Amino acid sequence: MQKTTILLCWIILFLLSSGMIKAQSFEVAPIRLNFNADPGETQTKTVTIKNHGNENASVVLTFQDYLIYKNGERKVLGAGSSKNSIAEWITLNPSYLEINPNQVQTVDVTFQAPNDDYTSKWGILNVSTTKEQTSFGADKELSAGLSIYGRINVELSYTPKSATRKRVQISNLKEVTTPNDSIRKFTANIDNLGSAITECKVYLIASNLSTLHEKRFETVNIKAYPQTSRNVELTLPDTLPEGTYSLSAILDYGSSKALEGTQITIEVD
Repeated sequence: MQKTTILLCWIILFLLSSGMIKAQSFEVAPIRLNFNADPGETQTKTVTIKNHGNENASVVLTFQDYLIYKNGERKVLGAGSSKNSIAEWITLNPSYLEINPNQVQTVDVTFQAPNDDYTSKWGILNVSTTKEQTSFGADKELSAGLSIYGRINVELSYTPKSATRKRVQISNLKEVTTPNDSIRKFTANIDNLGSAITECKVYLIASNLSTLHEKRFETVNIKAYPQTSRNVELTLPDTLPEGTYSLSAILDYGSSKALEGTQITIEVD
């Protein structure tokens, strides 16, 4: 009985692993498309899809939105659910493909920048393999609940190149180390008060108040979305000599202004 159970488990594991391989038998590149057309302009980028499997692959492309929580996690929503949705400004050509084994096809992703709107937009382009079907029935079957065998997400974002309203702040540096942590941890709050998606670099600097010696630690890269607030976690390696330190969290987001920072005083035993 025990041998039969073990054999059954191995069969199930084999089938699951085979399904995973089949689900991942296609390739998509690139997985991020960043548009920077100014209002009223049109910009086209290309996504390449390759079928690595030994069967024909039916591929359908759809959109989703997402929100960013304060801890950096995403909540995925239906297309058009967010005020910053990019979906309505994107045109795909084509939106459905049938790809032979080892064949490569491309999709044109065209963004039509809205007039008089300098607000960033973002979303997800889902590239999904489905059961084999004709192009004629694709939309109908999707709405009825088409089986998805594999999916790769392409991140879409838009910030006009002439956007100048970049304003990001950092505040509220505090220690969040727990007794189970082997390294000291801190968090700081990042507020994007502007209208553009902004790439940010955040890092800690520890200044010994007795010797004035400074040490900079590893940089954390985050993306700050317009009119949102999020936390960034920073770690302090156990490499500092004993003493009292001014610990600063520094924000660099490419602004022409001076770097922004927030600080606290800590003791290193």
